Amino acid sequence: MKNAFLSGAAFVTIGVLLSATPTYAATVAQEPAPHVVAIAQPHYGLTILANRINGITITGHAGGVFTAKAAGHVTKTVTARANSPVIIDQLDAGSRYQVLRNGKRIGFANVVGQVGPTQELLVETTDNPDEVSLSWKHIVNKGEGAPVSFTATATIGNSKNATSRIVTTDSHAILKGLNKNERYTFTVTASNSASIGRASVAVMQQTLSQISGNFAEQASGPVTTVQVSAPPFVPAEAPAPASPPAPAPGPTTKTIYICPDGYTDAGSLCEKLMAYTFHNVTTTSPYTYHPQFVQTGSHITFTSDGSNGGTYYGPDQWNPSDGSPAGFYAVIPDGYTITVKDNPPTGFTDDGSKYTKTDKVKDATPPGYTDSGTSWVTTTSKVAKVVPV
Repeated sequence: MKNAFLSGAAFVTIGVLLSATPTYAATVAQEPAPHVVAIAQPHYGLTILANRINGITITGHAGGVFTAKAAGHVTKTVTARANSPVIIDQLDAGSRYQVLRNGKRIGFANVVGQVGPTQELLVETTDNPDEVSLSWKHIVNKGEGAPVSFTATATIGNSKNATSRIVTTDSHAILKGLNKNERYTFTVTASNSASIGRASVAVMQQTLSQISGNFAEQASGPVTTVQVSAPPFVPAEAPAPASPPAPAPGPTTKTIYICPDGYTDAGSLCEKLMAYTFHNVTTTSPYTYHPQFVQTGSHITFTSDGSNGGTYYGPDQWNPSDGSPAGFYAVIPDGYTITVKDNPPTGFTDDGSKYTKTDKVKDATPPGYTDSGTSWVTTTSKVAKVVPV
């Protein structure tokens, strides 16, 4: 028999026993396992990883010019020294790119985008007292790729160390080996080869024992009785009136909820902001050329029918009074044609061997963070603190 006892959605599942945090609660950072999408020629040890949002990383190479191209998409080229990681960003998520080194194909890469969040985490009891069943929904982002993995964890209170953990590609999981006398925080986080999504978090308000009524038995010793003779009856004096009881002392402490160090208050949650960081991406292009005529002189041609493309002049009009006949006269330039290098395209400069430009590109979102559009942000739950009244 299952008993739903907490949910990541903003509602109570069983009366007042349990509550849950909303799906936009704390993001738990989990390092995703790199997803190898292509391995290059083994004699170079090349590896191509789709481990960046809208980008790839190439390692184990001997240096050269690396290019990522796909039909209908902008081609990106990066030059790198031997054994330095090559990063090619600003690719289109959801597209399959051909990767080349010095013009020769070394593999393919399926580029992915930011993975979507998990939502509506629901946690239910099972027939076993030390396990729970989790189910959730996943919002699919365009270009997030496949497979998407989900990491489900159970931690005690505000601890960062999971006591139970499972990774799956399904939308449900079973966490086992729980202590039925502890209250747990349950978290489910989606990840792909390049990113981690916003987590869905649900917090127990009662233990499994309290929910099921199956408390741990406490041993007690037998009660021993001793018979004694009753003393002779002696009438007792009426007792004096009892003094009124002293008033019960009021509470001396209270519990407040505060943000951990490094976080700021953001309503029901705490958040930490991180400024963007950037890296340089260099794009190169080979020289282009155009022909240019160099004139060294000219000569004159004459036809009576205009086949030379000349201008018509009447008698003596070409050279007055020299007897020049009527007809078509053309001045033909003499010279030769040379090849001239074009000016660099807009945004490029000439480095002496090719056109080149360097752009500042924002780095991939760090694990556990999301991109707000102005900075990277991560969130967590507030922690309880007991303070004097």
